[in-house]
Amino acid sequence: MEAQAPLVRFCDNCYTRLQGDFCHQCGQEKKTYIRNVTGVVTEFLGEFSNWDGRLWRTLLPLWFWPGYLSLRYVKGHRAPYVPPLRLYLFTSIIAFLLFAKLLPETTVEVPTAESIALRQAITGEVAANLAAEGITKPASVAETGTAIPLLSAELNQQFQQKLTELAANPKLAINKFFSLAPQMMFLLLPLFALLLKLFYIRSNRFYTEHLIVALHSHSFILQISVLFVGLSTLAGAVTIPWAVTLIEWFAMLVLCWMPLYLLLCQKYYYQQRWGKTLLKFWLTSSCYNLLAVSALVGLIILSILWA
Repeated sequence: MEAQAPLVRFCDNCYTRLQGDFCHQCGQEKKTYIRNVTGVVTEFLGEFSNWDGRLWRTLLPLWFWPGYLSLRYVKGHRAPYVPPLRLYLFTSIIAFLLFAKLLPETTVEVPTAESIALRQAITGEVAANLAAEGITKPASVAETGTAIPLLSAELNQQFQQKLTELAANPKLAINKFFSLAPQMMFLLLPLFALLLKLFYIRSNRFYTEHLIVALHSHSFILQISVLFVGLSTLAGAVTIPWAVTLIEWFAMLVLCWMPLYLLLCQKYYYQQRWGKTLLKFWLTSSCYNLLAVSALVGLIILSILWA
Protein backbone atom coordinates (compact mmCIF):
# COMPACT_ATOMS: atom_id res chain seq x y z
CA MET A 1 0.00 0.00 0.00
CA GLU A 2 1.53 3.26 -1.09
CA ALA A 3 1.76 6.15 1.35
CA GLN A 4 -0.34 9.14 0.50
CA ALA A 5 1.49 12.27 -0.52
CA PRO A 6 1.29 15.06 2.05
CA LEU A 7 -1.46 17.54 1.45
CA VAL A 8 -0.19 20.73 -0.14
CA ARG A 9 -1.55 23.84 1.56
CA PHE A 10 -1.51 27.41 0.36
CA CYS A 11 -1.85 30.73 2.16
CA ASP A 12 -5.35 32.16 1.99
CA ASN A 13 -3.95 35.68 1.68
CA CYS A 14 -1.07 35.56 -0.83
CA TYR A 15 -1.44 31.94 -2.09
CA THR A 16 2.16 31.07 -1.20
CA ARG A 17 2.84 27.38 -0.63
CA LEU A 18 2.97 26.77 3.12
CA GLN A 19 5.68 24.96 5.01
CA GLY A 20 3.95 25.18 8.36
CA ASP A 21 1.03 26.88 10.10
CA PHE A 22 2.27 30.38 9.22
CA CYS A 23 3.02 31.84 5.81
CA HIS A 24 6.70 32.75 5.44
CA GLN A 25 5.74 35.38 2.84
CA CYS A 26 3.07 37.46 4.57
CA GLY A 27 2.97 35.93 8.07
CA GLN A 28 -0.73 35.05 8.09
CA GLU A 29 -1.72 31.94 10.03
CA LYS A 30 -3.45 29.09 8.23
CA LYS A 31 -6.54 29.19 10.34
CA THR A 32 -10.23 29.60 9.62
CA TYR A 33 -12.44 31.67 11.86
CA ILE A 34 -15.66 30.45 10.24
CA ARG A 35 -16.65 27.48 12.39
CA ASN A 36 -19.35 26.31 14.77
CA VAL A 37 -19.95 27.68 18.26
CA THR A 38 -18.32 24.67 19.94
CA GLY A 39 -15.00 25.40 18.24
CA VAL A 40 -15.12 29.06 19.23
CA VAL A 41 -15.87 28.25 22.89
CA THR A 42 -13.12 25.62 23.01
CA GLU A 43 -10.56 28.06 21.60
CA PHE A 44 -11.65 30.79 23.99
CA LEU A 45 -11.25 28.54 27.04
CA GLY A 46 -7.85 27.40 25.80
CA GLU A 47 -6.64 30.97 25.29
CA PHE A 48 -8.02 32.03 28.67
CA SER A 49 -6.31 29.20 30.57
CA ASN A 50 -3.03 29.93 28.79
CA TRP A 51 -3.29 33.65 29.61
CA ASP A 52 -4.18 32.81 33.21
CA GLY A 53 -1.02 30.73 33.59
CA ARG A 54 1.10 33.53 32.18
CA LEU A 55 -0.66 35.98 34.48
CA TRP A 56 0.60 34.31 37.66
CA ARG A 57 4.08 33.90 36.21
CA THR A 58 3.96 37.66 35.57
CA LEU A 59 2.43 38.93 38.82
CA LEU A 60 4.81 37.26 41.28
CA PRO A 61 8.00 38.82 39.85
CA LEU A 62 6.12 42.06 39.25
CA TRP A 63 5.34 42.32 42.98
CA PHE A 64 8.57 41.03 44.51
CA TRP A 65 11.44 41.32 41.99
CA PRO A 66 11.92 44.97 40.94
CA GLY A 67 12.97 45.41 37.33
CA TYR A 68 13.11 41.66 36.64
CA LEU A 69 10.22 41.54 34.16
CA SER A 70 11.41 44.58 32.22
CA LEU A 71 14.92 43.22 31.91
CA ARG A 72 13.68 39.79 30.84
CA TYR A 73 11.38 41.33 28.25
CA VAL A 74 14.02 43.49 26.56
CA LYS A 75 16.37 40.49 26.47
CA GLY A 76 13.80 38.52 24.48
CA HIS A 77 12.17 36.33 27.17
CA ARG A 78 8.57 37.25 26.31
CA ALA A 79 6.52 34.08 25.80
CA PRO A 80 6.17 33.11 29.49
CA TYR A 81 4.80 36.52 30.54
CA VAL A 82 1.85 38.77 29.82
CA PRO A 83 2.94 41.56 27.42
CA PRO A 84 3.55 44.86 29.29
CA LEU A 85 0.89 46.87 27.45
CA ARG A 86 -1.77 44.18 27.87
CA LEU A 87 -0.84 43.83 31.55
CA TYR A 88 -1.17 47.58 32.10
CA LEU A 89 -4.51 47.87 30.31
CA PHE A 90 -5.93 44.92 32.23
CA THR A 91 -4.61 46.34 35.52
CA SER A 92 -5.91 49.84 34.78
CA ILE A 93 -9.45 48.68 34.03
CA ILE A 94 -9.70 46.49 37.13
CA ALA A 95 -7.95 49.00 39.41
CA PHE A 96 -10.14 52.00 38.68
CA LEU A 97 -13.29 49.90 38.93
CA LEU A 98 -12.16 48.79 42.39
CA PHE A 99 -11.16 52.33 43.37
CA ALA A 100 -14.67 53.54 42.57
CA LYS A 101 -16.12 50.81 44.80
CA LEU A 102 -13.62 50.78 47.68
CA LEU A 103 -12.99 54.47 48.26
CA PRO A 104 -15.37 55.83 50.92
CA GLU A 105 -18.01 58.32 49.91
CA THR A 106 -17.40 61.57 51.73
CA THR A 107 -19.73 64.50 52.00
CA VAL A 108 -18.40 67.37 49.93
CA GLU A 109 -19.39 70.87 51.00
CA VAL A 110 -19.45 73.19 48.04
CA PRO A 111 -20.30 76.89 48.18
CA THR A 112 -23.78 77.84 47.07
CA ALA A 113 -24.89 81.24 45.82
CA GLU A 114 -26.50 82.00 49.19
CA SER A 115 -23.41 81.04 51.19
CA ILE A 116 -21.16 83.10 48.93
CA ALA A 117 -23.46 86.14 49.24
CA LEU A 118 -23.59 85.77 53.04
CA ARG A 119 -19.82 85.42 53.24
CA GLN A 120 -19.31 88.50 51.06
CA ALA A 121 -21.74 90.47 53.20
CA ILE A 122 -19.91 89.52 56.40
CA THR A 123 -16.56 90.23 54.74
CA GLY A 124 -17.80 93.63 53.58
CA GLU A 125 -18.97 94.51 57.07
CA VAL A 126 -15.65 93.48 58.58
CA ALA A 127 -13.76 95.41 55.90
CA ALA A 128 -15.85 98.51 56.61
CA ASN A 129 -15.05 98.29 60.33
CA LEU A 130 -11.36 97.86 59.58
CA ALA A 131 -11.42 100.78 57.17
CA ALA A 132 -13.04 102.96 59.83
CA GLU A 133 -10.10 102.15 62.07
CA GLY A 134 -7.63 102.92 59.29
CA ILE A 135 -6.71 99.28 58.62
CA THR A 136 -6.86 97.88 55.12
CA LYS A 137 -6.91 94.16 54.40
CA PRO A 138 -6.36 92.68 50.95
CA ALA A 139 -9.09 90.43 49.66
CA SER A 140 -8.24 86.74 49.46
CA VAL A 141 -9.49 84.10 47.11
CA ALA A 142 -11.53 82.53 49.89
CA GLU A 143 -13.34 85.83 50.41
CA THR A 144 -14.08 86.49 46.77
CA GLY A 145 -15.24 82.98 45.94
CA THR A 146 -13.57 80.01 44.27
CA ALA A 147 -11.69 81.33 41.26
CA ILE A 148 -9.20 79.32 39.22
CA PRO A 149 -6.50 81.57 37.73
CA LEU A 150 -5.88 79.35 34.69
CA LEU A 151 -9.53 79.48 33.60
CA SER A 152 -11.23 82.33 31.81
CA ALA A 153 -14.00 84.33 33.44
CA GLU A 154 -16.61 82.37 31.49
CA LEU A 155 -15.19 79.01 32.54
CA ASN A 156 -14.92 80.21 36.14
CA GLN A 157 -18.60 81.10 36.02
CA GLN A 158 -19.44 77.66 34.63
CA PHE A 159 -17.28 76.09 37.32
CA GLN A 160 -19.18 77.97 40.06
CA GLN A 161 -22.49 76.94 38.51
CA LYS A 162 -21.40 73.30 38.32
CA LEU A 163 -20.31 73.36 41.95
CA THR A 164 -23.74 74.60 42.93
CA GLU A 165 -25.46 71.93 40.85
CA LEU A 166 -23.26 69.15 42.23
CA ALA A 167 -23.93 70.12 45.85
CA ALA A 168 -26.95 67.80 45.86
CA ASN A 169 -25.20 64.92 44.09
CA PRO A 170 -21.36 65.05 44.18
CA LYS A 171 -21.28 61.40 43.08
CA LEU A 172 -21.68 62.60 39.49
CA ALA A 173 -18.32 64.36 39.59
CA ILE A 174 -16.72 61.39 41.34
CA ASN A 175 -17.96 58.99 38.67
CA LYS A 176 -16.70 61.31 35.94
CA PHE A 177 -13.33 61.49 37.69
CA PHE A 178 -12.91 57.72 37.72
CA SER A 179 -14.02 57.49 34.09
CA LEU A 180 -11.32 59.99 33.04
CA ALA A 181 -8.54 58.82 35.40
CA PRO A 182 -7.45 55.80 33.30
CA GLN A 183 -7.02 58.06 30.29
CA MET A 184 -4.94 60.50 32.34
CA MET A 185 -2.71 57.67 33.57
CA PHE A 186 -2.30 56.37 30.04
CA LEU A 187 -1.16 59.83 28.90
CA LEU A 188 1.33 60.08 31.76
CA LEU A 189 2.97 56.79 30.78
CA PRO A 190 4.93 58.09 27.74
CA LEU A 191 5.91 61.18 29.74
CA PHE A 192 7.41 59.00 32.46
CA ALA A 193 9.26 57.00 29.81
CA LEU A 194 10.52 60.27 28.33
CA LEU A 195 11.87 61.32 31.73
CA LEU A 196 13.71 58.01 32.00
CA LYS A 197 15.09 58.52 28.50
CA LEU A 198 16.38 61.99 29.41
CA PHE A 199 17.94 61.04 32.75
CA TYR A 200 19.44 57.83 31.37
CA ILE A 201 20.45 59.30 28.01
CA ARG A 202 23.92 57.73 28.23
CA SER A 203 22.55 54.22 28.75
CA ASN A 204 22.19 53.89 24.94
CA ARG A 205 18.72 52.39 25.32
CA PHE A 206 15.84 52.97 22.92
CA TYR A 207 12.77 54.88 24.06
CA THR A 208 10.69 51.68 23.89
CA GLU A 209 13.01 50.06 26.45
CA HIS A 210 12.21 52.87 28.88
CA LEU A 211 8.53 52.51 27.97
CA ILE A 212 8.63 48.86 29.07
CA VAL A 213 9.87 49.99 32.50
CA ALA A 214 7.11 52.62 32.63
CA LEU A 215 4.40 50.05 31.81
CA HIS A 216 5.59 47.59 34.44
CA SER A 217 6.07 50.37 37.03
CA HIS A 218 2.59 51.77 36.51
CA SER A 219 1.06 48.31 36.63
CA PHE A 220 2.81 47.73 39.94
CA ILE A 221 1.72 51.13 41.33
CA LEU A 222 -1.93 50.53 40.46
CA GLN A 223 -1.96 47.00 41.88
CA ILE A 224 -0.26 48.01 45.12
CA SER A 225 -2.60 51.02 45.42
CA VAL A 226 -5.60 48.71 45.13
CA LEU A 227 -4.12 46.48 47.83
CA PHE A 228 -3.55 49.48 50.11
CA VAL A 229 -7.07 50.84 49.62
CA GLY A 230 -8.50 47.35 50.17
CA LEU A 231 -6.55 46.94 53.43
CA SER A 232 -7.63 50.39 54.62
CA THR A 233 -11.26 49.51 53.88
CA LEU A 234 -10.87 46.19 55.70
CA ALA A 235 -9.34 47.92 58.73
CA GLY A 236 -12.37 50.19 58.92
CA ALA A 237 -14.76 47.25 58.76
CA VAL A 238 -13.02 45.05 61.38
CA THR A 239 -13.97 45.59 65.04
CA ILE A 240 -11.26 43.49 66.71
CA PRO A 241 -8.54 45.90 67.95
CA TRP A 242 -5.52 43.62 67.44
CA ALA A 243 -6.73 42.69 63.94
CA VAL A 244 -7.13 46.37 63.06
CA THR A 245 -3.59 47.10 64.26
CA LEU A 246 -2.21 44.16 62.27
CA ILE A 247 -4.00 45.23 59.08
CA GLU A 248 -2.88 48.86 59.49
CA TRP A 249 0.75 47.78 59.95
CA PHE A 250 0.54 45.59 56.87
CA ALA A 251 -1.04 48.45 54.89
CA MET A 252 1.81 50.75 55.96
CA LEU A 253 4.34 48.11 54.93
CA VAL A 254 2.68 47.86 51.51
CA LEU A 255 2.75 51.65 51.16
CA CYS A 256 6.47 51.82 52.05
CA TRP A 257 7.27 49.03 49.59
CA MET A 258 6.08 51.16 46.67
CA PRO A 259 8.87 53.82 46.57
CA LEU A 260 11.49 51.26 47.63
CA TYR A 261 10.40 48.99 44.79
CA LEU A 262 10.64 51.79 42.22
CA LEU A 263 14.12 52.70 43.45
CA LEU A 264 15.30 49.09 43.26
CA CYS A 265 13.70 48.79 39.83
CA GLN A 266 15.86 51.60 38.45
CA LYS A 267 18.94 50.21 40.20
CA TYR A 268 18.47 46.67 38.85
CA TYR A 269 17.36 47.66 35.35
CA TYR A 270 19.95 50.36 34.57
CA GLN A 271 22.81 48.83 36.59
CA GLN A 272 24.35 52.12 37.79
CA ARG A 273 26.06 53.01 41.04
CA TRP A 274 23.92 53.80 44.07
CA GLY A 275 24.86 57.49 44.04
CA LYS A 276 23.71 57.99 40.47
CA THR A 277 20.65 55.82 41.00
CA LEU A 278 19.52 57.78 44.07
CA LEU A 279 20.05 61.12 42.33
CA LYS A 280 18.24 60.09 39.15
CA PHE A 281 15.44 58.46 41.12
CA TRP A 282 14.93 61.69 43.06
CA LEU A 283 14.94 63.78 39.87
CA THR A 284 12.61 61.41 38.04
CA SER A 285 10.21 61.18 40.98
CA SER A 286 10.15 64.95 41.52
CA CYS A 287 9.45 65.75 37.86
CA TYR A 288 6.88 63.00 37.52
CA ASN A 289 5.10 63.93 40.76
CA LEU A 290 4.86 67.52 39.52
CA LEU A 291 3.31 66.30 36.27
CA ALA A 292 0.98 63.93 38.12
CA VAL A 293 -0.24 66.59 40.57
CA SER A 294 -0.84 69.06 37.72
CA ALA A 295 -2.72 66.40 35.78
CA LEU A 296 -4.74 65.50 38.88
CA VAL A 297 -5.79 69.11 39.47
CA GLY A 298 -6.77 69.46 35.83
CA LEU A 299 -8.68 66.18 36.01
CA ILE A 300 -10.64 67.34 39.04
CA ILE A 301 -11.57 70.58 37.26
CA LEU A 302 -12.64 68.69 34.13
CA SER A 303 -14.61 66.19 36.22
CA ILE A 304 -16.62 69.05 37.72
CA LEU A 305 -17.09 70.88 34.42
CA TRP A 306 -18.09 67.76 32.49
CA ALA A 307 -20.19 66.07 35.18
